[in-house]
Amino acid sequence: MRRISSKVAWSISILMALLFAAEGLSKFWGPSAVQWGNRFSNWGYPVGSSYIVGAVEIISGLALLLPSSRKPAAGSLMFVMMGALCTHLIHGELLRIILPLILGAFAFLLFFSTPATEHRR
Repeated sequence: MRRISSKVAWSISILMALLFAAEGLSKFWGPSAVQWGNRFSNWGYPVGSSYIVGAVEIISGLALLLPSSRKPAAGSLMFVMMGALCTHLIHGELLRIILPLILGAFAFLLFFSTPATEHRR
């Protein structure tokens, strides 16, 4: 896959870092944290799984801001978005698949256009 320019990569990374950090934090604090817990429970996931997803979103979102960790962070966010996409499809929530598709596509773009970190000796 062809690489994207560093300006585009940084723009996508910053936008995604903000979105995923905010979304992840909403799974821990505030009235939406209870709603997330209820949603995950209704979808059949174990109690507390919303916290795990939230932690992955926060950590991976912020890791997008470090060029050396951008590729693995984008990879983990691709998996989170695939899980969200599958969950919404299985439960017939068709309108909710739009955001995971878009964010997953951005994560895919970052993953496949970011070179693997080279180790220097």
